[in-house]
Amino acid sequence: MCPACIITIGGGLLLAKNLGVSNLLLIGLFTILLSLTTDKLLRKINHGKVFFLYQKIVIPIILLLIVTLIFQYGIK
Repeated sequence: MCPACIITIGGGLLLAKNLGVSNLLLIGLFTILLSLTTDKLLRKINHGKVFFLYQKIVIPIILLLIVTLIFQYGIK
């Protein structure tokens, strides 16, 4: 993602927060950005190849599961 895209998304989230939309959008955005960054980092380490099959699908699912468990059991 380009820096302009991230700034635009952040501005949209700020506007949504001012309009009363839940903070779940922030959690979802964080999960998506972290999964995309992790995928790109793993591909860069492995010279443009994936480490395992369906890497681009498995990483977001695992991160979503981790974030869900943190907010379900970690934050009270």
